[in-house]
Amino acid sequence: MTWTPQQTAARYGAYSSSGQYWAGPGYLAGEAPKTNDPSEPDGRFRILNQPARGRVMVLERGSGLCVASTMSKDDGTWRVDRLNPAIRFTVIGFDDRGLQNAAIQDWIAPAVRE
Repeated sequence: MTWTPQQTAARYGAYSSSGQYWAGPGYLAGEAPKTNDPSEPDGRFRILNQPARGRVMVLERGSGLCVASTMSKDDGTWRVDRLNPAIRFTVIGFDDRGLQNAAIQDWIAPAVRE
């Protein structure tokens, strides 16, 4: 990885490779519902609609650069912290066993801790 000063990167239409560009108070997470209400959002990693362990990659939407990667827990929950809420991301969930195609969510904005 090489570091490019932000001013030089902007001049050439590129992003700086410094991790600070992505850093912020936001997070993305696949959390389990807090109640049994079926209409409550459920962001867990799933395979064939069952919570499962899998690889989650977070890409910066504009460039496609991978800014974070994690494995979900066995219950499908996952979390990536320290993301800038002003940047939009694409989140891809991979079944590393190869039984299902990847699932993609696009234009995702990180939530900010309360």
